[in-house]
Amino acid sequence: MADEFYSLVTDIGAIKQIESVRDGVPFDVYEIALGDSNGSYYTPQTNQTALRNEVWRGLIERCEWVDNKFYCVTTVPASVGGFTVREAGVFDSDNNLIVITKFPETTKQDPESGTVKQLTIRIELELSNSELAELVVNPNIQLVTKDELTETLTEIDGTYQKVEEKGQPLGYAPLDENNKIPFPFIPKLDTKSILTPFCLNSCRLDAKGNPNLLSCETVKVDKYTSTGLGVFYTELGYNFEKDGIVYADTELTIPKGTIVAVDTSTNYIAFGNIETLTEDENNPNHYSATNIGDFYIQSTLAVGVQCFSDSEFTNLIGVVTYLNLTKICISEDENYTYDGHITTHIYITAHAPFTYTTAQSKTHDVGEDLILDVVDLCPEAGQTRNFNLFVDNGDDGYELIALSNTIFTQMIEPDIYQTDDIWFKVLEPLNGYIYSNDIWNETTSVPIGYFLLEGGEE
Repeated sequence: MADEFYSLVTDIGAIKQIESVRDGVPFDVYEIALGDSNGSYYTPQTNQTALRNEVWRGLIERCEWVDNKFYCVTTVPASVGGFTVREAGVFDSDNNLIVITKFPETTKQDPESGTVKQLTIRIELELSNSELAELVVNPNIQLVTKDELTETLTEIDGTYQKVEEKGQPLGYAPLDENNKIPFPFIPKLDTKSILTPFCLNSCRLDAKGNPNLLSCETVKVDKYTSTGLGVFYTELGYNFEKDGIVYADTELTIPKGTIVAVDTSTNYIAFGNIETLTEDENNPNHYSATNIGDFYIQSTLAVGVQCFSDSEFTNLIGVVTYLNLTKICISEDENYTYDGHITTHIYITAHAPFTYTTAQSKTHDVGEDLILDVVDLCPEAGQTRNFNLFVDNGDDGYELIALSNTIFTQMIEPDIYQTDDIWFKVLEPLNGYIYSNDIWNETTSVPIGYFLLEGGEE
């Protein structure tokens, strides 16, 4: 009947299947032909060698498994049409009809009608033995076995997310207010980063959304000497006042003393810690302090009074430099002098957090600010010098490196180069090199900015 649609393996097709399984020779499928059955349906026969009235023929594009059935598939281009499909056949490369199909009536419109659509044709190929699928050959298509297809679909299902998972836990990554994927949601590979190599990948932004990685600050440091504390340093123009801190180094990183009292007109200064004061009720001259412990005085307790560690008043430990009802500081009475020596620092800071990837595709997340003093790189007065700023991960952690050099980004070794030049070799496997000691040495340094220094007065 006209509403019964099916495919039959022809006699020639059956013989080819037997030979293929028996001898292991290819069972090739090559083309699909369509026909209109001369205007009416008929009952296909296994001894057919051609369609009743062929109207179009095209190469098979692919073969596929669907619900344990094996199909050959082709597509009728949108530019072809003006016929009705009622029959179809699969042919091998020798033009043998190996499958004949009674096809559901399908109209392929003439392109000039304005209805331009391509038509996909799928014809079942009934295999006498499932192993035949591995022997189906067509140089124009790629074939997979049923097991390979199942394995591939399983891998896809386990690797890629489905649209319905969007917005769900472990689903698609969210977007921030700038329609960017927040960095924590970007996946990483253990062996090779997905981020751009030899590059700064992300950094903090300013209020306008522009990169705000680097800043520069010039700091001038004054040198002083006190009678008891010795040499100490402060920022240029530092105001001496209570609770102020002075430093033991010109970088102002090592605190040396805390000011508890100061008289700038006489250059009198006292350093120390303010401690909790306790009075001995039985002896008005006997006291104790949190850190100093017991101490004794000869008169009424007041600022400037000498303090001793013994009741015989033989071991002087300092004078009272600060006092209120419950707090006290006992320290040496010192004078300080200004040495007139000024030290200058030019600090370049790379502000965390930021992320960079080496030439070898290893990504690093920097969580703390990195600071580099470049004052020693300044040229002579009246001259200027350009520098590239690099970040690297050394034995002591992340560090900034300033080099007045050239960065080459190319596949082959540069022709003209000098010491400290860096070459990013853009040829797999990617790598970075720095020219030192007359050879190119591998480096993990990555450029993150550049700056210019002008020579002038110290």
